Amino acid sequence: MNLTRSALTNPASVIVIAILLLLFGLISLFKLPIQITPDIEQPQISVFTGWRSAAPQEVESVIIEPIENAIKNTRGVVKVETNIQRGFGAITLTFDVGADMQQATLDVINNLNQAPPLPLDAIEPTVVAGGGQNTPNAASLLIRTLPGNTTQDVIKYQQLIEDVVYPRLSRIQGVGQVNLNSQRPRELKISFDPQRAAALGLSINQIASQVRAATDASGGFADVGRRQYTVRFAGQFSPESLLQMIIGYSGERPIYLSDIASTELGFSDRTGFTLRNGAQAYYITIARNNDANTVALLDEINLAITELNQGALHDAGLMMELSFDASVHIRNALALVKSNLGLGVLLALGLLWLFMRGWRATAIIALSIPLSLAIALITLQLMGRSLNVISLAGLAFAVGLVLDAAIIVQENILRLKSEGLDDKKAALRGAAQVSGALLASTATTVAIFLPILFMAGIEGQLFSDLALTLSVAVCSSFVAAVTVIPLASRYWLGNTPSRDPFSQYWQRLSQLIMQLTNSRLKRLSWVSGLLLCSVCISLLLVPRTDFMPRAPTDGFFFSFSLPPGGNIDFIEQELANRVVARLQPYYSGEKTPSIKSYNFYTYGPNASGGFIYAADPTQVEQLMALVRDEVFAGIPDTQVFLFRGSMINVSGGGDGRSIELNLQGPDLAALMQAARTGVAAVQQHLPGGSAQPVPALDMAEPELKLLPDDRAISQAGLNRAEVANYVRAFTSGLFVSEYFDGNDRMNVILRAGQWHTPEQLAAMPLLTPQAGVQPLAAMTQLQQTVGPSQLRRIGGKRTLSLIVRPPEGMSLDESMEILQREVLPPMQQALPEGASLLLSGNASQMNSAIDEMLINFALALLILLLLMTALFRSLRDALLVLLVMPLAIAGGVMALALVNLFTVQSLDLLTMIGFIILLGLVVNNAILLVDQTRSGERAGLSSTDAVRQAIILRARPVYMSTLTSLFGMLPLMLIPGVGAEIYRGLATVIVGGMTVSALFTLILLPAVLQLQRPAALTSPLAATAAEGSAHA
Repeated sequence: MNLTRSALTNPASVIVIAILLLLFGLISLFKLPIQITPDIEQPQISVFTGWRSAAPQEVESVIIEPIENAIKNTRGVVKVETNIQRGFGAITLTFDVGADMQQATLDVINNLNQAPPLPLDAIEPTVVAGGGQNTPNAASLLIRTLPGNTTQDVIKYQQLIEDVVYPRLSRIQGVGQVNLNSQRPRELKISFDPQRAAALGLSINQIASQVRAATDASGGFADVGRRQYTVRFAGQFSPESLLQMIIGYSGERPIYLSDIASTELGFSDRTGFTLRNGAQAYYITIARNNDANTVALLDEINLAITELNQGALHDAGLMMELSFDASVHIRNALALVKSNLGLGVLLALGLLWLFMRGWRATAIIALSIPLSLAIALITLQLMGRSLNVISLAGLAFAVGLVLDAAIIVQENILRLKSEGLDDKKAALRGAAQVSGALLASTATTVAIFLPILFMAGIEGQLFSDLALTLSVAVCSSFVAAVTVIPLASRYWLGNTPSRDPFSQYWQRLSQLIMQLTNSRLKRLSWVSGLLLCSVCISLLLVPRTDFMPRAPTDGFFFSFSLPPGGNIDFIEQELANRVVARLQPYYSGEKTPSIKSYNFYTYGPNASGGFIYAADPTQVEQLMALVRDEVFAGIPDTQVFLFRGSMINVSGGGDGRSIELNLQGPDLAALMQAARTGVAAVQQHLPGGSAQPVPALDMAEPELKLLPDDRAISQAGLNRAEVANYVRAFTSGLFVSEYFDGNDRMNVILRAGQWHTPEQLAAMPLLTPQAGVQPLAAMTQLQQTVGPSQLRRIGGKRTLSLIVRPPEGMSLDESMEILQREVLPPMQQALPEGASLLLSGNASQMNSAIDEMLINFALALLILLLLMTALFRSLRDALLVLLVMPLAIAGGVMALALVNLFTVQSLDLLTMIGFIILLGLVVNNAILLVDQTRSGERAGLSSTDAVRQAIILRARPVYMSTLTSLFGMLPLMLIPGVGAEIYRGLATVIVGGMTVSALFTLILLPAVLQLQRPAALTSPLAATAAEGSAHA
């Protein structure tokens, strides 16, 4: 089927199809979900559970370990990670990329049902699709009091937040989950006097049993005459009447609960708090659905915030504000890419006009840009992809590439018109003569992207949008070049001057190249010199590798490692108030660099930190240094860790810049000693870096351990469980039952009055059946000891992790090399027998990704060689074309080295993909030169004359297509801004590789072609062109 002939025969149909494509492309542009990057994540499922007021060891042994054993062998699981704190535990299952997560969720739930039953007051396990705390949020919100509201504790408004705010946010289209992070469970607390209860002869078990038995019960149904009655026993007390419950008798006198206790309907004890710019706040996070448009979602969230702030929250003296808005960085980054895209189009068209010197010819060629980009956008929509920085960068890269085919077709049409052909014949024959070479060029470009499209893992998720966008755009440009361009040229080109204003330059260039390669020695020297220099430059200047691009935000995180054992009130007084006071001058603007806003949170000594937003994004590093050296300096016994926020979020790996050293073994104290050795080595050999231990490197969480005296307990007529109930009641409270008021369900807690010293705890009275009232010290031996405040398990084994963050200017590869040489050996020597040390996280992911990239690079090279061998019907000519590869790679490496003189640009995964893309781009010019040379040789010219003719005929389109591509991509490389770091390395490699290739290909290939004998076989490219000419 001759597409050009069909287009020229049916112009109306072509115009209608083009308009429809543009229309649907515009619709797709507005309907595509908007994100900062593609979803870079391994699928995860998290199971959250806990046990009220339980120590980490009890949570691990009674709750987590049985659940972990039940679900860790779920099909497709590649990693099991567990984090345990006081009263809380989370198990995260990581699956292979591409796993059926709907089936995986069902499998996890089914396996969870096989776990042993949990204690009555344990938190029921919750299964959530996602990585829990590791999953980035779309938005963070904080609710705080308005000026003039004297209520300081925002928790008093929790009912309003649950009844009004939570439903309103949950109804927003695209919201996956609304997390009320500051939520505290309601409790019905029964505070009793243990001395008075013992004096009246009431034991803990008796009190608890009476309260527990006060429940409603259904008696069933009874027929009375013609009516049927429901019989109910109304045994439940209301919170107001609970004190009137008779819990025992003293002689003939009833003992009421009010005689020994009081009740309170309130919230569980505070375990943490959040501050927004120094004020108490209620913290809410929002996670989006996988297919949600982040920008549209945040627009709806802002509308909901405005509505609530003007309504229910304002009436209650509250206000809600966004603490983190993911759309801000997305908008800024996408705006920059769009401006670069527009600037690239203008530069490419301006350069095109310089060559064409006719606005009609330039406009006709420019038609391929909107058509190709529209089809690419439609494809993204149909494939369920998103509009992100990488897919937009792909569109920007495509601007220059899609002009290539149109330029070559237009050039040929103008040449034929100058030879006297009419408009129709010139359009038909001009497209037919070059369609074979264009098809080969398009096929090689697209073939390069095939391995990328089928890459697995995070790298596949990251690159597929780019590969898809470029492949579709290039294919579309070929179709547009052989249909729309000839049609427009026939009816609109008119009498465009065909004289080339640079013809003398091409003649002089041809003479210069022929002079440089006019002897066998010169040819051999150029070939060997260029190839040898390319290899040496590539080996000597190649930068160190990184996992992900560095895409910093306008703020940074901070976290504290506090002395173990500090309670929430202590942290508030000694840390939070001090941090607020020290940050206030920078927040108010009295000192510079000023702070736009900040958050502070704490959920205990091992979970305290926050985020600081800089007023001037260019001063973030300066502000970080000031906060580290001045604001947070001098806080006693406290370690501070700072790290820059990033727009890149790797599931389970943060910004892709951290390295995990996992120490595993049964002896936690010995692991901590080995980890201390590692921290010291990191501080010595990675100055400016940090090593944060998880959990903390000491078992200094203060504990009061009560060792049972079995003989005394037995003689008193008790057992261990009964004594344990007394201990629970004397501390955080004994769970008795649940109370349901028709709307909410809450725990009923039996709790003694507060004690303040270990001696007071030991003196607490126990009523025993056989020994009367005895102090707790008579039944137990009290020891003051220490234990862990946090536990971590990976793969079912206790683990201590060192999270190492390299210095800002150091690549991940260099950091790993130093770790393996200087840090790991002393740590391994310090490990106890039976323990192990594993390097994991981003380090292992980077190594596997690099291996995958090398395999795909080799595969792309092989595909390219086979495809060109088939097209040329000559392995020799295919190998000739591939000779330009070393030049392009050297150009990309030199460009990276040049950029590194001004900023940090490591060889991250996106930059690596630039070298694969180069394979498909730089061979296009080589294909044109080799094909034209072989055509001349078949026409009877000598090798030298055929090469001279190929340079004269193809130099203009080669340089036009190369320069338009370069100028189209140049803004992506040079213009800084939000998110530019994500694609800057990729653009640098392509610009550098194409530049060097364009400069030296016209020397290398003529030298090689003149060294060889003319090809004997007929090229299919020439055959296709001849066939097209005959039909014309």
